[in-house]
Amino acid sequence: MSGARWCIAAFLLVGCKAIRSSPVAGAGPDAGTAPPVATAPSPAPSESGATGWLGTHVAVPQVPPATSVTHPFFSKTTLSVDELTKLVTSAPELARVGKDLSFFDPGDGAYISRSTADHEGVTFTSLPLLWSPSFGRQVLVVAARGKTATFVAAWWVLPDGGYRLASSLVMLGEIAPIALAWRPGERATLWWTSCWQCPGETGHVSVKEDGHLVIVQD
Repeated sequence: MSGARWCIAAFLLVGCKAIRSSPVAGAGPDAGTAPPVATAPSPAPSESGATGWLGTHVAVPQVPPATSVTHPFFSKTTLSVDELTKLVTSAPELARVGKDLSFFDPGDGAYISRSTADHEGVTFTSLPLLWSPSFGRQVLVVAARGKTATFVAAWWVLPDGGYRLASSLVMLGEIAPIALAWRPGERATLWWTSCWQCPGETGHVSVKEDGHLVIVQD
C-alpha cells in the first residue's frame, strides 16, 4: 500500500436504514489509483428510539442498558464471509467492493513487520471485531477485501439482532492486508492500519460527541 496520503474524493451522504441479518455468532472498468471513498457517518442508535440523517427518520429499538461486562470493550466474533457478503451487498455505499470478499490472513503480520513504530501493549487482529465504544452500544468492525479494493466498515449492532451501516472507508486499487488495532484498556480508541503508524497507512474508528461514528485516515 502506498505511503502517500490518500485523499477522500467524496462523501456519499445517504439516509440511514436498518439492515437485518442473522445475529453474529458469539455476539455477529479499472480501479487504477482511484482514491478511497468514505461514506458519511450515521447517528448512533437513539435512546429515544428514533434516529435521523438528511431528514430521513428510521425507528430504532431502544438501546438496552449494558455494562462493560455485558459488552467487553473489544471481543472476537465468528462472523463468516457469507454473513459479511450479505451485509456488504445490502449497503449501496459498499457496491464498489463487489461480492468476492475475503478476510485477511491472520498470519500475515506485514502491518507490523513494515513498521518501525513501537507497538508494545497494542493488540492487532485482521479478523472481524466487536467493539463497545460506550455503555449500551456495540459496533461490528470489519477490515476485508474484494478483488480490487480493501475496505474498513462499521455497523451498529441493533438490539433486535440487526445491523445498520455506520461508516465505511473503501480504498480502490489497494489489496494490502489491513488490521484493526487497540490498547485493551482504552475503550474509545480503535485504529485500522496497513503499516502501524506509517504516514498515510493508519487511521482510526471513533464516535464523535454528537453520536456519529467515523472511519478516517490519520
